[in-house]
Amino acid sequence: MTERLTRAQQQERTRERLLNAAETLIGDRGIHQTSLDQIAAAAGLTKGAIYANFGSKKELIAAILDRKLTSDDGEPHEPLSSLDRWASSLGDSYSVNVERPEIRRFALAMIELWLYGMREDAGRAPVAEWLRTIRALNSKKAESLATGELPMPVDQLSALMTALDIGVAMQHYLDPEAVPPEVYRAGLEAVMRRPEASTPPGV
Repeated sequence: MTERLTRAQQQERTRERLLNAAETLIGDRGIHQTSLDQIAAAAGLTKGAIYANFGSKKELIAAILDRKLTSDDGEPHEPLSSLDRWASSLGDSYSVNVERPEIRRFALAMIELWLYGMREDAGRAPVAEWLRTIRALNSKKAESLATGELPMPVDQLSALMTALDIGVAMQHYLDPEAVPPEVYRAGLEAVMRRPEASTPPGV
C-alpha cells in the first residue's frame, strides 16, 4: 500500500532531497562549479523546486548549515552534570559519528563554503552566523554545567571547542592513523580542565 503524504510531508521530503543533493555536489565540485540546475537534476526535481523551497542559492546554503545545527547524532543522550561528563559525551559522539557518510559529506561541503566565505563577502555572512550560533550554544551549555570558575572566559572556551571539532576532523580525514578521533576528546578534556585541577600539589 502506497504511503500517502500530507502536503507538509511532501514539501519536507523535497527539501531534504534538494539539501542532500546540494551538500554532495558542493562538496564534490565546489560552490561555483555547482549550479542550481545541477542540484535540481541530482535531486530528481526541477529548478523551480529550489526557488519554491529556498528562493535562491544563498538561502539554500544557509539551509544546509541550519540543518546541521538541528540534526541529531542518533545516539542516546545521558543526563549531564559536569563539564567532565559533557566532554566525555561529546568525545563518544565524535568517535561514533565522524566516519558516518553524511558527516563526511557535510565536512566536504563545509570546507567549500568556508573557502567561499573567505574569498567573497557574499558567502561570509551565513558561515560566520553558523559558527556564532555554535559558539553561543556551547557557551550556554558550559555555563550551565560549570560548578565553579571556568578554565577561561566562556567565549574563548566555546571558540576552542569549535576549533577542535573542525580541526581534528580535517586532519583525521586526511591522515586517520596519525589523528584518530580520540584526539578530539583529549583536546576537550584539556581545555575544560580548571587550572587548579592541573596544578601539581604544593605548587
